[in-house]
Amino acid sequence: MGNSIPTYIADWHDYVKREPKKHSKDIKKLKKLIEKLLKSKKVWYDPVDVEAFMDFCRLVKHREGRWAGQPLELSIEQKYIAACIFGFKMMDEEIGVVVRYFRELVLFVARKWGKSTFISAIADFLLMADNEPAAQVWCLATMKTQAAIVYENAKAFLQSSKVLTPQDNPKKHWKTKRDKDNTEMLLFPRTNSFMKAGSKNSENQDGLNPHAYIIDELHAIKNRNTYDVFSSAQGARTQPLGVIISTFGFVREGIFDSILKRCMDVLDGKSKERIFPMIFRIDDGDDPADPSCWIKANPGIPEGRPTMSYLKGEYQKALQDPAQLPSFLAKHLNRAAGTSITYFDLAKVDRCSTDMNLSLIQDRYAVGGVDLAETTDLCCATAIVPLDGKLHVFQKYFIARQRIEQNSKADKMAYESFVKTAAKDPLNKELLHICDGAMVKKSDVTAWFLELATTYQVTFWKIGYDRWHGGDWVDDMEMNGFPKEDQNERGVTFPIATGAKSLSTPMKETRVLFEDKIIQFSRHNGLFRWCVTNTAAKIDANNGIQPDKSKSRARIDGYMSFLLAYIAYKKVIDLFEEYQS
Repeated sequence: MGNSIPTYIADWHDYVKREPKKHSKDIKKLKKLIEKLLKSKKVWYDPVDVEAFMDFCRLVKHREGRWAGQPLELSIEQKYIAACIFGFKMMDEEIGVVVRYFRELVLFVARKWGKSTFISAIADFLLMADNEPAAQVWCLATMKTQAAIVYENAKAFLQSSKVLTPQDNPKKHWKTKRDKDNTEMLLFPRTNSFMKAGSKNSENQDGLNPHAYIIDELHAIKNRNTYDVFSSAQGARTQPLGVIISTFGFVREGIFDSILKRCMDVLDGKSKERIFPMIFRIDDGDDPADPSCWIKANPGIPEGRPTMSYLKGEYQKALQDPAQLPSFLAKHLNRAAGTSITYFDLAKVDRCSTDMNLSLIQDRYAVGGVDLAETTDLCCATAIVPLDGKLHVFQKYFIARQRIEQNSKADKMAYESFVKTAAKDPLNKELLHICDGAMVKKSDVTAWFLELATTYQVTFWKIGYDRWHGGDWVDDMEMNGFPKEDQNERGVTFPIATGAKSLSTPMKETRVLFEDKIIQFSRHNGLFRWCVTNTAAKIDANNGIQPDKSKSRARIDGYMSFLLAYIAYKKVIDLFEEYQS
């Protein structure tokens, strides 16, 4: 190549050099890798396929958003990617044919960049303009509906072009048909080629011989077999291409991390794999709260892909609800985010502590909740009394006598100090009950509810418990006047599934209730304060949350018990509004 640098590559490299603060270390490493490749004696740059791809993009039009109806005009970074994957060539000595140097494009970029649009154009080009006989182009994802996004975009591009889909003969160049599995295929008869959307079930496809595969949202694919099957099935192709595109995810259980490691090995010069790794993400030292670094993960910001105002709005949502923060980091900044975060703010919880008195519970209606998960450790029962727009929380904690010393050291909590507190009301004065033996006696838990019902004339409408840990305790409660719910929901005790589906909304609501000082608990109930602020929220891909005991800082039994009681409250909230003012 001498000193000549191809235009599309020079434009991007000049931009990276001119605006270093807008580009991550990974992008700067890739720049050096390409500069080294331009000096190679065995690899050279040929602009023919690059310009063919650029011309192909001008034939098709956007179908959605503010660019609808306009020809597809590639951005500076998209032109760079196309130049690198289609332009660098080498001689394959084994078969005596000139082929593409890069066999795999790995593109990690944040949301709203236009990835589906870009890779759909690549898919069409590989199908129709790559001169590969009987090419198979597969659009893949963990779910076929996700894979169909790229496929449908690719078809829409062809439909938008007067050249590729002439009005007088729309099937002149391409057509669709149903495959044996009733899935639509896009056919290009001139080379007997097809494009198809698939998922993990496509691994067993008869005659699988992909010329190209496109994997969308790699982070969501947990079974690496999909990738392994399609990448290894390309052996008979002259110049196959794998295209992998994704945002980051949460803790990845599948192939994402292994692909990322291979990319980093290439960027660090530890591997000679023919991967083109373009990774847009903020650097480890960047502050996610600083918008100036967001462009590192969002190279399309200058063209409004996405707009800065959109990103700032998403960040504000994350500040208002910490459960959204891992998603913001992973999807908008491409920073790896764990699935658990500390969920409650100590200062806001402390504002809810107050002095309690028996008038708040004597002769009142209430709901309850019990966390019996670890009877060898700390156990908690909760009563919530809704009154005057507040939720008054009364609790009883239980710990086994033979375990108290060991647990106090392990948990770094002086449990015995809560056997007798300085509270004036008797319920918070005797906050912790020590059970004889090595385990918490479930009958002692029953006795507390019975005491509230008989001594303080509390009427419990509902008492919730973890459905996996009710057991004989529920029977004991029933024998003492707290019947189990029947199929018509008549009764008091009822099971609750402790997953995100059941707990997510109530948990988010309790956080707001702490912020609004709706929850009221005794200032002497340090165990509740401790358990609440220990609680970590485990977040799933849909931003559903649940308490995560394994990632919480210490015991969360007091919060879990309260949460189950709150779910019981929501179940009969209308009754409180009618009968307890």
